Amino acid sequence: MKFGNQCWVDVEAANKDKVVVLPLGSFEQHGHHSPLLTDTYLVTAVAEQVETELSDQIYLLPTLWLGASDHHLDLPGTVSVPNSLYTQMIKNMVRSVARAGFQRVLLLNGHGGNVTPGTQAITELTNESDHYNEMWLALSSYWTLASPAMTSEQHGMESQQLSHACEYETSMMLYLQGELVRMDRVTASPPLVDSEYYHSEHLGRVNVAKRIATSTPTGAMGNPEAATAIKGESLLKAITQEVVAFLQEFATW
Repeated sequence: MKFGNQCWVDVEAANKDKVVVLPLGSFEQHGHHSPLLTDTYLVTAVAEQVETELSDQIYLLPTLWLGASDHHLDLPGTVSVPNSLYTQMIKNMVRSVARAGFQRVLLLNGHGGNVTPGTQAITELTNESDHYNEMWLALSSYWTLASPAMTSEQHGMESQQLSHACEYETSMMLYLQGELVRMDRVTASPPLVDSEYYHSEHLGRVNVAKRIATSTPTGAMGNPEAATAIKGESLLKAITQEVVAFLQEFATW
């Protein structure tokens, strides 16, 4: 059910055991070939497909398109807020949902830079008030939640996992909004570091702070030239089913 289509009296009378889902996107560069709203388009597509399957079990908020993307600001077009402000934004959005009486919130994330401030937001909330003792506040990126269903072998991918403006994201964009993707412009940079401790596209056993332009001057990673709409359709179907399965269980916690 779309939360924004309700009137306040409907929310007052709503079943507060339903999960409120808040998709988190971004507005940032995605290489020479994919639009600035890529993360927002992708997480919104996942969330809306999930809502179609679980329309009587969840309340879906509109996607928050503004993300914590300061590490992309070197490449023009990115619109961002710093981590500290993003944390406060998320806290106040969750506070509003909690004030309405809902007990379960999932932050369904579509941009890696939102993970740290989003996790900090729900952690600070649970520590600041006993009101949250009876609530369940969760955050997961769709690619983490759906990781068992996103292996390269399952979808014919050349690259091993999702990164940024990569084969995975570009494939899903080709399926969803192919007219916005400029495959004739695809230019991806090789990994800056490929070590047993750290991979500049896939991370690793240590956390490293880098602005994106220092890791990939083109703004893209992970073989986007191998992307196809067929792969994107396969990925989106698999991701949707994994998110649906989690929400059905989350509602019982």
